Amino acid sequence: MYCKTRIIYNRDMRNFKKIRLMVLSLLCISALFTASCKKKNTGEPVTGKKSDMSGYSNFADQETHIYYDMTVKSMAEAMDEKRTFAVYFGYDTCEWCLDAVPVINDAAKESGQTVGYVNTRAKSSWKKNTDIDDYDLLIKKVGEFLEYDENGIRHLYVPTLFFIKDGTVVAFHEGTLEGHNARLRAMTAEEREELKQILLIKFAAMSDGEKTES
Repeated sequence: MYCKTRIIYNRDMRNFKKIRLMVLSLLCISALFTASCKKKNTGEPVTGKKSDMSGYSNFADQETHIYYDMTVKSMAEAMDEKRTFAVYFGYDTCEWCLDAVPVINDAAKESGQTVGYVNTRAKSSWKKNTDIDDYDLLIKKVGEFLEYDENGIRHLYVPTLFFIKDGTVVAFHEGTLEGHNARLRAMTAEEREELKQILLIKFAAMSDGEKTES
C-alpha cells in the first residue's frame, strides 16, 4: 500500500511540476506580449530615410539634423498604431519655414526627439499645401487644428508642427512667433530662443501627455 501510494504521489508531483512549468511559460509569453504592445503604444522617435534639407539655405546642421521623410499616409498609419512622434509640414521656399527649421531642429535635439518631415512641395504639381497627396486623410486626422480659408476649406498653413502622443495630438504649432513677418526680416536671436522655449514645452507634452495651448 505504501509503495503504491508513493508511486501515485510521485506521478502527481511530476504532473504538478509540468503544469506549473506550463503556467510560468504562459505568464512569460503574456508579459512579453504586454511589453511589446506597451512599446508600440508609447512609440519611438521617427526613423527611416533622412530628409534632404539642402534646400533650406540658412540651415547649417545638414549632417546631423533630426528630420526624416514622412507622408500624410505614413503619419496617419503611425497615429493608428498609437505611436508617439512629432511631424513638421513645410517647404524650403517658404520664408517662415526657413526661419523655423533650425529652431525646431535645436528643440527636438534637446528633447531627444526626431521629427517627421512632410514636404508640401515634394512634387512639382503641388502648387499649394492642399495639393499634397491624401489631403482628405490629413483633414480627417488633424483637421480640427486647421483654420478655414476664404473658400470654407480647412487649410494647412506652414510651417506647422503636430506633437502626437499615443496617436493623439497633444500640441500644435503654426508659424513662428506672433507678429513676426518672415518676408520682411529674419527672426532675431531673442526671437529664436523664445520660439525654442515654446517648442520645448510642446515636445515635453509628448512625454507627460498633457495638452498645451497652441
